[in-house]
Amino acid sequence: MSKVQTALAVGVFGTMGAAAVGAFMLSSSPVEATVAIATITGIACSECHSDPAKAGKSGLTSRGMAYRSCLYSSEPGQPNCNIQILNWQRPAAAAGPQPVDLPPSEYGQSDRADPAEEMAVETPDLSGLGLSQNVSEEAASTGNPDDPASLAPEDKAYVPPPQVEPPLPQLPSPPVLLQGDYPDCREDHLHLADPHDKAININQCTTRLDDYYNNVLTEYRKQMNEYQNEISRIYTEKVAGRMEYSAASRDRFYKEMREEHANSDPDGKNMAVYRAAVELYNSDRNYLSDRYCYNTGCGGYPVPDNYGFMNMQTASGEPVEQSKPTKGKAAASSNKSCKKSRGRGGLLGGVFGGVVGSAAGLDKIGTLIASAAGAVLVGEIACKLSQEEQEKAAEATIAVVEQEKVGAVAEWQSPTRGGVSGSSTVTALNTEPNGRKCLTITDVAIIDGEETRVSKQMCRGAGESRYAIMA
Repeated sequence: MSKVQTALAVGVFGTMGAAAVGAFMLSSSPVEATVAIATITGIACSECHSDPAKAGKSGLTSRGMAYRSCLYSSEPGQPNCNIQILNWQRPAAAAGPQPVDLPPSEYGQSDRADPAEEMAVETPDLSGLGLSQNVSEEAASTGNPDDPASLAPEDKAYVPPPQVEPPLPQLPSPPVLLQGDYPDCREDHLHLADPHDKAININQCTTRLDDYYNNVLTEYRKQMNEYQNEISRIYTEKVAGRMEYSAASRDRFYKEMREEHANSDPDGKNMAVYRAAVELYNSDRNYLSDRYCYNTGCGGYPVPDNYGFMNMQTASGEPVEQSKPTKGKAAASSNKSCKKSRGRGGLLGGVFGGVVGSAAGLDKIGTLIASAAGAVLVGEIACKLSQEEQEKAAEATIAVVEQEKVGAVAEWQSPTRGGVSGSSTVTALNTEPNGRKCLTITDVAIIDGEETRVSKQMCRGAGESRYAIMA
């Protein structure tokens, strides 16, 4: 190779080497920022260099480090470091605890001269939690947000206002049977001397008793049924399902209504006076039926010797009866009569006042009437005896009734008067085909040597446990 060729070759290879070195220098590789780079991108030198006067690899900021690690390429679609550095964003700092001003209460009493001065409290953004960022001055002063008294009205939980229940309706009073409505005429015939007049009076009293049963007692039953319907209507229309009353109040009213409804049933305590009045009606009517036969001669009784003669006069104007012979003490005492039996008013007061039943501890007042003297003694004898003597005579009657045999005798003596005594004797026993059993009993009362003798019939129906003066 000639010197010329050698020189040309050296030149070519030198040129190629220089070109290669230049290409290598311009290829994508870590690049240090220069003032020119800052001028091209428009970024201040301090954004990439902590000390711009000493630009170097050791003084790069995080943005400079990002630009330094960028591999530039001019190929289309390849990284463009200048564009990337423009869009570079500082990494978000880690969220740490934020300082919060403590309220003065944590340090004790405030040292401010003016306690009314408002204090601004900075709170974090709570909008994402749906909570208000407003803090009342009261909450700021107390420092206890859990205290309901320290919360603003809009921060407090909704509490419905208390509702006052209206008063429950009152149940009406049940109907009442009055003592004054009862026809107390059972012994009105006692003051009459003529048996015929007595029979007429007894018929009149029996009619009054039947009217009382049909018009008063039957009407009372109807009123009690209407009363039960009324208290049920009050509950249904005025209490049941009404939300102004609590469930406890509605239940309590229903219980009271049902109890009162049961008390008004035929065997309930509200009907005790009614049952006693019915028992008294039956007892009085049976007694009057027996006394009618005693004074007229029906039902096995003999016709009185002076029946209808006491109102007749002889041609001389004297009563016919005075011309008739008398037969012993019975005839002598037959003209003597009483106006009322002793204790009759007490019996009525006990029935309609409920005293008899409550004193005996019984709901059915009528049960006790059967043992009362007025139910087993006839008026002709009872009216001549004191209360204590009536009780003794009644005990004698009950004693012979329990024996249920002809000839049974029970005697009694007055506990207060020496010259008063008496007896009860079963003179007849009759059993009917329907099972009804009747006793004929003769009562005798001797008062100061004067004898009063009266017969009575007492019966009990099939299946019944006690006797009553016959109907």
